[in-house]
Amino acid sequence: MERRRAKTIIGVAMVLLGIVQALAFAVQSQWIMTVLGLTYGGIGVAFLWAEVYAIDR
Repeated sequence: MERRRAKTIIGVAMVLLGIVQALAFAVQSQWIMTVLGLTYGGIGVAFLWAEVYAIDR
């Protein structure tokens, strides 16, 4: 259970960091960095799905 909680925290942190980065750079009209922030958030969502919410193998 502790391992799952750690993976959840890491995944949520990745998503939040990606959103913050995307918003911060979108305000400055730096679209490449905005897309990279959204990509990082997407990787966080994929991590959450694959490592936390997928059926145990």
